[in-house]
Amino acid sequence: MRWPGGWRGLLILGCVAAAALGGLLLARALAAPDEAGGPASDPGAGVRVQSVLAQLLLREAGLSTRHDPLALTAAEVNAFLADVQIRDAPVWPVRVQIAADGVELSGVTTVGRLVLAALGSWAGAILPGSIGGQPVWVAVRGQVEVGSGGRAEFRAYSGVLGRQAIPVALLWRVLGGRPSALVWRMPRVVQRVESEPGRLVIHTRPRGAGRASPG
Repeated sequence: MRWPGGWRGLLILGCVAAAALGGLLLARALAAPDEAGGPASDPGAGVRVQSVLAQLLLREAGLSTRHDPLALTAAEVNAFLADVQIRDAPVWPVRVQIAADGVELSGVTTVGRLVLAALGSWAGAILPGSIGGQPVWVAVRGQVEVGSGGRAEFRAYSGVLGRQAIPVALLWRVLGGRPSALVWRMPRVVQRVESEPGRLVIHTRPRGAGRASPG
């Protein structure tokens, strides 16, 4: 007999069974790391993000001759995301941290949401409320990659569930799939995005670079 949800179902329900047997230990294992905290408040961050976005649009339209790099700090990115609603995201809101080796997205979900995302309503119906409400820390680290045609994506290379590092492919399966919000449209004038400690640096093409010549 095949178990509903396959091995992914066994993984999720194994966590549920562990919660029933050792609630305090599981709470510790699934909780956020001790050093995790909310993003620092910056009242002017939203205005600075709008300024950077406006400059990108001006360059895209050929109305600006500037092509110096633009920067967004982690505080500015977090302020921008605080006003964004993502319906299909299994973890939302998220906190963004930026280091030289990449960007970390992190946040809190619940056992119940993971079960529903990975297995469906049949599993949620048998899940005790005390277990379903158990918070689960989720974090993923990766790089922002800019492709052709104005396409950008967050390419993950490591994941964390609770306090345990897990392969990214397994993390996406537990979350019910890779969130579609990790792929988005970017102005075509953007050439690449690099991460530095505490900020993202956006490099744009010089005016006219990469544009087709008139036929």
